[in-house]
Amino acid sequence: MMKKIMAACLAVMLCACGSGNNGKPAHTPVTIVNPVELETMTAAMGEYEFLEDDDPAFTEITLAESIRMFKEKGTGILYYGRVGCWWCQRAVPVLNEAAKEMGVTVYYIDVQLPTTEAAYNELDSLINSIFEKDASTGKPVFKVPEVIGVKDGEIVGHHLSLVSSFEPDGDDTMMTDEQKAELKEIYEDIIAAVAE
Repeated sequence: MMKKIMAACLAVMLCACGSGNNGKPAHTPVTIVNPVELETMTAAMGEYEFLEDDDPAFTEITLAESIRMFKEKGTGILYYGRVGCWWCQRAVPVLNEAAKEMGVTVYYIDVQLPTTEAAYNELDSLINSIFEKDASTGKPVFKVPEVIGVKDGEIVGHHLSLVSSFEPDGDDTMMTDEQKAELKEIYEDIIAAVAE
């Protein structure tokens, strides 16, 4: 009888350890296969001050290569951001954690790198349906950090910024553990939507 009780307790403990945020099951590793062979480079993530991972889940591509993802029916996770972006600094570690746990690579597009106006306009024409509208002009505006899930060239999920409950109170404001968990779940859902 005692063995049965101990076995039941152990089973409950193991189930609890396997849960993700708020008792929801944790996402398992997934497979994302990109049929488009992109020209990649090692992602320069060292200046993301809150990213404490020597082997992050990012590989860098140019903005022009990200356009190929849409035009050539590619599949993957795109992260548009820049080191100097306060919001990006806080998003990257959470995106990295979600990507590493799910076993995927994220394509990092550093929007500070030089690009042509034609390339930017082409990207704009492909993804401006997800842009927020500028309050004063009403026109769509490309903002970062933007994470886009692309499957067969189509946007299947995206997320801009952090979480709505996060309100910064100075340059050193950090998200709470609950807010990080909420953001991570958003990223996990985007990754799962792209997966095979």
